[in-house]
Amino acid sequence: MFSPTESIARIEFTALTLRILPPTMRRMAIQDVLSAAQRRRAEALPAAALLVALSAIAPMTVDMFLPSLPTMAEEFGASESTLQLAVTLFIISFAGSQLVYGPASDRIGRRPALLAGLVLFVAGSLLALSAQSVEVLLAGRVVQGLGGGAGPAIAQAIVLDVYGRQRAARVLSYMAIALPLAPAIAPIFGGFLHDAFGWHSVFVTLATIGVLLALAYGFGLPETRPRRAPGTSGLDGLIRDYRTIFSSRTYLAYAAVMGLMFGGQLVFISSSSFVLQEEFGLSAQWFGLSFGLVALGIMLGATISSRLVSRLPSHRVVLLGTGFSAAASVVMLLWVLALDAGGVWSVLVPMFATAVGLGLTRPAAMAGALVPFPQIAGLASALLGFSQMLIASTYNIVYGALVPVGAHALATGVACSVIAAFVAVLILRPRPIEA
Repeated sequence: MFSPTESIARIEFTALTLRILPPTMRRMAIQDVLSAAQRRRAEALPAAALLVALSAIAPMTVDMFLPSLPTMAEEFGASESTLQLAVTLFIISFAGSQLVYGPASDRIGRRPALLAGLVLFVAGSLLALSAQSVEVLLAGRVVQGLGGGAGPAIAQAIVLDVYGRQRAARVLSYMAIALPLAPAIAPIFGGFLHDAFGWHSVFVTLATIGVLLALAYGFGLPETRPRRAPGTSGLDGLIRDYRTIFSSRTYLAYAAVMGLMFGGQLVFISSSSFVLQEEFGLSAQWFGLSFGLVALGIMLGATISSRLVSRLPSHRVVLLGTGFSAAASVVMLLWVLALDAGGVWSVLVPMFATAVGLGLTRPAAMAGALVPFPQIAGLASALLGFSQMLIASTYNIVYGALVPVGAHALATGVACSVIAAFVAVLILRPRPIEA
């Protein structure tokens, strides 16, 4: 630290230096000083916490209203499969919107793209809140997804903007540790809200969260988008960016693995409320606690992954995580079949282990896919999120249409998806991150 006298002297020296520079160089020097100050603010702990919260919009929005699904199905006179669309349609619109926000943030800046998305998210929450029919509810969920896609796509790009190539992999791992708090807490909180105030209170809470995130980002984080080289901002530049990403076999491999792993998780998410509450008789609050146990498995896996990522190549961590999940999912399937769906633990215990494998896989796969593309971080992050959601949602829709909801179907759906992810790693063999 400098003494007051030394600090004043340094300020006077800097001011004198700026005065004798030519105007163009003076403006560049001032911009560099401001950029350094803004970067320090973006690296602060509150900013990191905000990035985690922005990345958690999807699991928070999906999981908070899961305990209300049976009641809403009864109130709207809709089938269970129709109400499950409130999960699936949100995820589809959420995934597609990232393809807009990611490239837009690379070109017009992170701030305007993210703030526009948060405004749309709040509007969708209010539309769902006002729903008098299942059709309006589903429309609100679609609008929520169209706005919510800005959060993770741009937050992950900001990580690469601020922390650079060398530290981004570790920071993404730390984010993956914190992110499972959303699915762990959201259904518990949603269960309490539902029991105390009804399902409308869930959407009031989501709208409020959207407003608070917009205010926190607007006042707490500067623009972090790096300067792009001339000639890279038009349509030709966008096409070159897409070509760069799609020519990377490693990126495509990690995208496939993340989509298949999330497919198994999505089968559990979309059917667990009916299986655990209606088939096994859990209350809304106990369902939230049981669902939170699985989310804590993801957190445990991500914690282990954050330590392994600095010791092992990313592809080895991904292979370990997918293999562990595949083994656990087979145990769940055999247990459910052997006991004829005889209890909650036949699903929760092996699903917890499957979630540990998911937590192991996700940080390493995300870092392996994103770190090689710092100049187009928004597009790389958006495509990764979109492909993950597209693969998982397609799998969940097709599987849900073919197989009725039940414990057997849940276990089979999870096992098929995560085993496919393990096989994909063995076949595609993604490469480790190059230094």
